[in-house]
Amino acid sequence: MRVEIVIEKDRARGWLLHLMDVLQKSRSADVVFRFVDPEPPVSSALKTLLAFEKVLMRSHRPCGSELIDVDRLPQARDGEAQADWTFNLTPKSPSAFSGQTFDIRFDGALGEEALFAALITNGTPTIEIIDLSSGQIAAHGTASLEAAVGTGGAMEAVYSRVAILIGRVIGRAHEHGTPAKTDTLPPISVKQVATRMLRESVVTVIRAIYRKCFHASHWRIGWRYGAAESVAANQDLGGAPWKVLASPHDHFYADPFLFEKDGRQFLFFEDLPQKTQKGVISMVEMSPRGPVSEVQTVLEEPWHLSYPFVFERDGSIWMIPESSTNHEVVLYKAAEFPLRWERHSVLLSGVEAADATLVEHEGRLWMFAVTRHGVGGYSDTLSIYFADELTGPWQPHKGNPVVVNDRTARPAGEFYRQAGKLWRPVQDCRNGYGAALALATVDELTPSTFKQTVHKTLTPGAVWPGRKLHTLNKAGDLEVIDGCTYHPRSQTAAYLKDLFEKSPS
Repeated sequence: MRVEIVIEKDRARGWLLHLMDVLQKSRSADVVFRFVDPEPPVSSALKTLLAFEKVLMRSHRPCGSELIDVDRLPQARDGEAQADWTFNLTPKSPSAFSGQTFDIRFDGALGEEALFAALITNGTPTIEIIDLSSGQIAAHGTASLEAAVGTGGAMEAVYSRVAILIGRVIGRAHEHGTPAKTDTLPPISVKQVATRMLRESVVTVIRAIYRKCFHASHWRIGWRYGAAESVAANQDLGGAPWKVLASPHDHFYADPFLFEKDGRQFLFFEDLPQKTQKGVISMVEMSPRGPVSEVQTVLEEPWHLSYPFVFERDGSIWMIPESSTNHEVVLYKAAEFPLRWERHSVLLSGVEAADATLVEHEGRLWMFAVTRHGVGGYSDTLSIYFADELTGPWQPHKGNPVVVNDRTARPAGEFYRQAGKLWRPVQDCRNGYGAALALATVDELTPSTFKQTVHKTLTPGAVWPGRKLHTLNKAGDLEVIDGCTYHPRSQTAAYLKDLFEKSPS
């Protein structure tokens, strides 16, 4: 299979190497590049901003937005075999084409300068790959910018998702729909870039000062008993007041999961010491009065652990914690519940998969997880796997990744059934990692199809103060959520903050 990428010769950037690697590994594609004369050349505004960010924000660390030597990319030659697939990255749609030819648009506009304009004015753009033979959308998505450093990092993140969407098209996981109206985004001026550079300079200084005084992130767990209606049923955080699970000053608690056994309720969660920044899985037994045991670490590995998905199946209790940094999805079995767990089997290997969440649906087991290929955000690419047995073999969904969207991809807790429908909590990361939580129905799920509908998005507010919200779970009459708040590094300052801060109500 031969894939041709059409791009201007002055815009050969490092992300194209990633694109080539993704298509070669995932689709066994022979990728070539056809370079055309720039119309227009790279703007001085874009050049200036990328050069500024390289020094100030990245300290000369490499980024996929940096230019590379065109000789590093295999070039299409006249007289060679015709491409099976052609993807146009230039600002001009080809007037003549043959075979499968596609335009790539950012908020309806073509070309790298359009992406630059969209990022400066609107944030992460809608990516559309348009089939020129039909005028329909072949694939679309929205990239997460949670890990991006500056505009150059944001360009790298978006282009990394362009690579994934091109792979979907080649894999014939086509969507069908009328594309958004073609648009032309106004060019970015030098004045806008100067304003951006000033803003980034100020933000960099403020962030450095903030991290001297506060922990970069500090998550906490909220719990409550006996709410008349659950968050899932009411689609609202209101009702009975939320109480905060107390944590040591230099730890944060996040990703709460519940399990009931013999009338007792156990809360499992990520426990992260700020000093090591490596999470472990801890547990505490709960009652309507609050914790009835000490917090105890129940699972630790040399790598980071979080999101302890705990469940019962085949007469045993199991856990699948998030361990994406080890590129595995591992199943643990309770040897002595709830305190001792043993590594049982590897469900997936060689994949950077986070927040694996299982559900049984229509006679099969399904695993939902966000996946990543080493570049871009961590929360925008949903992959699904299915199996007949818990230990596998687990097969990838034909449409993987089934979703490329920073608002609807990442799992945020257990599936649940309500009014005859299957629901899943999802993270909405449009305003940053874990910024909000949405509730979605799974409308169609087969080995080759997937559809979902988001019905409600929940954000922190008066009843649950803080900056973020990214997990929801319930067992019996106990319900748990989590969120991020400001937490001073000084223990005295943290004590005074807690003393004068209003508790959630």
